[in-house]
Amino acid sequence: MKRIFFYLLVLILSIGMAYDLLSTWRGVSFLKPPYPSEEIFLKALRFAPSNPDPFYGLSLFYQWDFRSMDLKKSLSYIHQAIERNPLEQTYWINLAKIHQRLGEKKAFERALENAIFVNPTGYQGRWVAGNLFLQGEDVAKALPHFSYLLRYYPEQSSLVYDVWLKVVDNPDFLLEKLVPGEHSSLRSYLFYLYENNDSESAKKVWQKRASLGQKVDRSETLRHIDFLISQNEFNEAMEVWKVRLQEEGLSIPTDGNLITNGSFEKEKILGGGFDWKIAEAKGTRVAFDRSVAFEGKTSIKITFDGKENVDFYHIQQIVSLKPNTDYSLKAYIRTKEVTTKSGPKIEVYGIGSTFHSSSESVVGDNAWKELSVAFRTSPQSQAGVVRVRREKIDKFDRLISGTVWLDHIQLTEVKP
Repeated sequence: MKRIFFYLLVLILSIGMAYDLLSTWRGVSFLKPPYPSEEIFLKALRFAPSNPDPFYGLSLFYQWDFRSMDLKKSLSYIHQAIERNPLEQTYWINLAKIHQRLGEKKAFERALENAIFVNPTGYQGRWVAGNLFLQGEDVAKALPHFSYLLRYYPEQSSLVYDVWLKVVDNPDFLLEKLVPGEHSSLRSYLFYLYENNDSESAKKVWQKRASLGQKVDRSETLRHIDFLISQNEFNEAMEVWKVRLQEEGLSIPTDGNLITNGSFEKEKILGGGFDWKIAEAKGTRVAFDRSVAFEGKTSIKITFDGKENVDFYHIQQIVSLKPNTDYSLKAYIRTKEVTTKSGPKIEVYGIGSTFHSSSESVVGDNAWKELSVAFRTSPQSQAGVVRVRREKIDKFDRLISGTVWLDHIQLTEVKP
């Protein structure tokens, strides 16, 4: 009987501790009548007067039960629980909450200091302490606890940022005051900003990392570039791209060609951002061909297997453009036994703006020939997409077969 009683008591206290912690910041309440009674805890005291848990239970009872709420009694019982086990952090946290509700600021802060002292590296104490200081509008004393969590519990960083943006609604404050300046914390904050599409703050974090001399790998750089592109921050993205090229010892074109790796001499430059994005579509095979080239040693080869009415756009590159500007796009193409009336061509279209131009399409057998597109960007233009295109057609003879090579793709600004 005694064992069953104590199992019941442990269950009640476990629910109480969970409620106590959750209510610190979520305001939840999952306890429903009938509530634990005072009699249960008093019986437990008689069975085991040296056990601190019944005292802790009574302390919670006098905080929860609206009919018997008495913070002075709650304070007395939590002190008795601490006397029996001063190393239980939860007791100190509860003591701090009582003092906070009583408006006893010094006692509240002293209890929180003791809570952290008994387990300085734990998540629970830091989280609750930080939230209690925020509830008391003491931002300065809350900051170090949340900064500690960001450094040592990075998997919880999104929750910390969510809380603080509700408190201050100022990403710059978070960057300067909250986020630790070491590499992993700044990276974590940057990823949080990506997820929330905050490009202005992301640019500031990136600049801070650079000012601190923090080295980032290629994949991080490409993620940042691709994020900026997704936010239509093309000029910023291009600047980061150029810096990365220099860091890796890759030359920036000086001939005015805005296409990266236009002759396909390398399978990739950085593999993202303003590099080629190359994929295969059903019914095609795409490869670098080192036996056929218009110039240099390599071209890109597309093989159509004759089984599909292919809608092909799987070789493409984002390019940075100026508004209201004339451009010339050229490429060299070679074909062998390309069927149907819809063959491959090159085209360009604006991102977020209204312009589109394409070359003629090519079918049959052709030695190297030039494809050319002249176009003018719209007043809002910042960037466009250059791609190899074959449009599917609604014809009896629509299943395309044959081989296509492309090389020496150039995009240049036409000077007035």
